[in-house]
Order: sequence, then structure tokens, then C-alpha cells
Amino acid sequence: MAMNCATVKEWMPHYIEGLLSPEMEQSIRLHIESCLNCAQWLEEARELSALWVEMDSNQDQLELMDFPDLTAGVMAQIDLLENGRRERAVKATMARRRSAPRTSWIHYGVAACLTFLLMQFGVFEHLAYGITEINGHMSSSVTALFGPQGK
Repeated sequence: MAMNCATVKEWMPHYIEGLLSPEMEQSIRLHIESCLNCAQWLEEARELSALWVEMDSNQDQLELMDFPDLTAGVMAQIDLLENGRRERAVKATMARRRSAPRTSWIHYGVAACLTFLLMQFGVFEHLAYGITEINGHMSSSVTALFGPQGK
């Protein structure tokens, strides 16, 4: 059975631990012998496996060592950051609420003034005629596109 690199790398941990069937182990070994990349991958995997075994054997020594408990300090810092974020969010919301009604009246006032000025300069004087003219052009082009209604 011919193996590809992806399959070999997938089954590599089982190959190192000797958990594969003899046929599968032979197929992987033949591929590794012919593929430099997979051979390097196998060496790295064996080194990592040796590190894990060494760490497991040193686990008893690590448990005897006294490591400082950082949990309480980290959680207190997270609480401070979260409280500060909440206070900033509340202040920003309150500031928007106070200024929002005044801002809307200012916008309405500016819109009314601009409308009045535009009316004084006669901008809207021929607006109705322009809309009627555009409407006539549109209806004649639609009629030309679809033909007369009676046919």
C-alpha cells in the first residue's frame, strides 16, 4: 500500500508508539525511507515524544516545588479593568443622552433656516414644473418601451 506524506504524518504518533499493524508499520517505514521530509518529521516527532516522557518523569519533582499562586492577583486586575470599562461606557452614554435632545433641535432649526433661504432665492419656484416634465418623459419612455396598451 503506497502512502502519501499527509497520511504518514497523521499516523506518525501511532508509529512511534508501536501501535500499528505490521502491514501499516511497514508501509510507513517504506515511505519514510524514500521521503526526506517525512524522515525529518519522524526525527522531530521522536524528539518531542522524548521531551514529553521526560516531563512526565519530572512531574513529581515539579509538584514538590512551591510555585506562587498568581490567580488572585490576575483576577483582581481583570476586575479593575472591567469596572473601568463599565464606568467609561456609562459616562459616555449619559453624555450622549444629555446632548441628544439639544442636538436634534439644532438640526431642525438649521433645516428650517435653509429651507426658508432656498425659498427666498426661488430655488423651489419651478420645482413642480420640473417634476411634471420628468414624469412626462418617464411615461413616454415606458410607453415606447412596452408599446401602446391596446395592442
